[in-house]
Amino acid sequence: MAKQGLSTIGIKVTVDENELNYVTEIGDIGGSPSSLDATCLRDTMKKNVPGVQDTQSFEVTYLYDNSEADSDYRVLKAIQTAGEVVAVKVELPDGTAFSTTGYVTTYVVGAKVDELISAKCAISLQSDWTVTNPAAA
Repeated sequence: MAKQGLSTIGIKVTVDENELNYVTEIGDIGGSPSSLDATCLRDTMKKNVPGVQDTQSFEVTYLYDNSEADSDYRVLKAIQTAGEVVAVKVELPDGTAFSTTGYVTTYVVGAKVDELISAKCAISLQSDWTVTNPAAA
């Protein structure tokens, strides 16, 4: 029987084979298609068909640290500087994996009193998400 919900504990995000350490939030995986007007003069109701999928950028929020060579910020900044399309993978605790490719941009998010400094990684997608289902138990 299928489970009634799944915790976010254990989600893994990998960018260019580098698993990020301190992810606090991920964006939507996938997106809605644009709506193309297919209404004809005989129609009494507006009709639409799906167009191109609009995914925007995939965003990952993480805790900022730049003190070590393997810190998430420093690793992502090096990927951004290289300017290449890289692999991105999100693995859920049930074993489902979502994979895509894109260009990476990272930046520090504005900060407020009494909170941890965060950064964001925005990935300009260059391919559709592929889904790898978990192995059957």
